[in-house]
Amino acid sequence: MRHPSAVPLRLRLLLSIGVVLLAGPGCSREPAPAPPAGSAAARPSSETPSAGPVAPPPPAGAPGSTTRGEIAGVRYLEHMTGGARPDERVPIIVALHPMGGDPADFLQLLRRYRRRARLILPYGHPSGGMYIWYDSVSDDVAAPLVTREADRIAAALAALVAVRPTVGRPLVTGFSQGGIMTFALAVTHPEALAAAFPISGLLPPSLYPSAALSSVPRPATLPPVTAFHGASDLAVPTRGARASIAELRRAGYTAELREYVGVEHDISDEEMGEVLERIGRAADGLADAAPAPAP
Repeated sequence: MRHPSAVPLRLRLLLSIGVVLLAGPGCSREPAPAPPAGSAAARPSSETPSAGPVAPPPPAGAPGSTTRGEIAGVRYLEHMTGGARPDERVPIIVALHPMGGDPADFLQLLRRYRRRARLILPYGHPSGGMYIWYDSVSDDVAAPLVTREADRIAAALAALVAVRPTVGRPLVTGFSQGGIMTFALAVTHPEALAAAFPISGLLPPSLYPSAALSSVPRPATLPPVTAFHGASDLAVPTRGARASIAELRRAGYTAELREYVGVEHDISDEEMGEVLERIGRAADGLADAAPAPAP
């Protein structure tokens, strides 16, 4: 990746490929800053947040600023793009970090997004000095591990949509383990998002829609899925993404895979530019379909 802001994330990825190959689907294991003591993210990954009323999150910052918040037991970063005001009704774009990543690093890539939107970057669980969504155990991650996290993220998104002025349902993207979570959200909570844009991820076979969708009410409209993947990726092999897209199509999803020749477990400038452009088109479609505000 030649874009200066992308360098920190790329270094993490390149240094960790050997670890990832041993651990299964995921990403880097560089240390991440520990969350504040007592925060939701500081709980062990096996702990489920207690049920109860959801407190409103803190106000978002000024246009272009980044603030921290917590809702439904999930900590996150919030960033307004394109000069959008915090009280403005705009699309929500959710970005899920890789294993061993940090939302602040992922935000550096997304700063290239120029349309008016609200970026939400949730934190996974701290584990051994890094952030993860789940403990990677095999090539086919056990469905309960992924669905538990998908349930947490979906609940947080629903709570945010209820308290933030929003156009349509959230658009979700994520890299590596975050890409796996993006695929999973599109299958386990298809009603919660408008579209999914997984990067270098796959859908674990134990979550293939033929099984996962049989246990939940199927929405009238399934979110379209556009996946992005390096054709030379060995950490999360491209064949897994191809199989995932084929399965989604069989299940009735509109699904597409964009492959990038010579790109390994990384995000090239060309790839990131296309990811942001596709998200932007989807966001424009949400704005066009939104009813006009009451006079």
